[in-house]
Amino acid sequence: MKNIVTFALLILVVSMVFGGPISNVYAQDDSKILLKLAKRAQNQVQNQISSESPDKIKRLFEEGVQNVNSLEKAIRNNDADAAKKHFLTAMKIFTQISRVSSSDVTKESTPEVAAKTTSDSVRSTVKDPSNDLQRLQIYVNSLKTIAKKYDAPIDFSELDNLFRLSKQQINNNQFALALETLQKIKEIIVEVNKEIRDEASKKESQRAKEYAQKYLEQLDRLIENAKKQGLSDEIIKKLENAREKLSSADNPNDIIKEIREILSIKKQFELTKNDRLESRVLQVEKTISRLSQMDGVDENDLIHARDTLQSIKRHLYDGEFDTANELLRDLAKQLQEIKNSR
Repeated sequence: MKNIVTFALLILVVSMVFGGPISNVYAQDDSKILLKLAKRAQNQVQNQISSESPDKIKRLFEEGVQNVNSLEKAIRNNDADAAKKHFLTAMKIFTQISRVSSSDVTKESTPEVAAKTTSDSVRSTVKDPSNDLQRLQIYVNSLKTIAKKYDAPIDFSELDNLFRLSKQQINNNQFALALETLQKIKEIIVEVNKEIRDEASKKESQRAKEYAQKYLEQLDRLIENAKKQGLSDEIIKKLENAREKLSSADNPNDIIKEIREILSIKKQFELTKNDRLESRVLQVEKTISRLSQMDGVDENDLIHARDTLQSIKRHLYDGEFDTANELLRDLAKQLQEIKNSR
């Protein structure tokens, strides 16, 4: 009977020490641990009951068994509060039977023995969650990198504090508490993931719109060139319809779809002659933008570079590709000199 006494006292001590967290531990993936503990206690008590046991003990045991059955049902129904209630009631009953049936109760129920048993048994019934902690830490580190990439204003301080707490709990062999802390970490990770996805979606949408706007400028120049070259009204009408659809597109997927349609039209009617120049114009615009964010760059040099770029666009608009190409080469050299002079 010694084993069931110490075992029951362990559960009672855990319930008194952890109180609320017991239900949280139940709510985790390993909630069936509580049912396993209760059934183990039931089996050990049953081994101590015989036909000669007092009727009071037998009635108490039946009541304990009913609570274990109710605990199992509560777990199936995901009813955490009911599960906690039936678990504690069953363990109190089994402990009461142990006190009546065992002559060793007094010796084993000292605070020192109970505390030692609690520590030893918790270690044996709840696994060390160090590996889970490590995996979560690696995952959160990757989330921090992604958040930085998208400039997402996410505060990771709460997660950092919980990681420190869980490490301390594991070091103190408080595995049940550590599991509870890890569950909180998982819940916050779900929220952080959503925030990052929302922020990434906004950024992607904004970038798509900015690219669409630049492409519309290219398309305007292409349409003007088509008119000056005397291309058919059918070609010009298709380009103008494509421009209208692109200008009204708001979703990144729709923007990509419309740009692909425009590329198809350009290839179909052999209007890709200046595509290479337009790509270089976009690259030069990016270079000027990056230089404007650097320290030590003369603002007058940037103003001159922007004026030259506008001149290049006008030449492309007029179909003067050779002149535009020459100016692009000169501007690229100037920008490289500006970068080297910093």
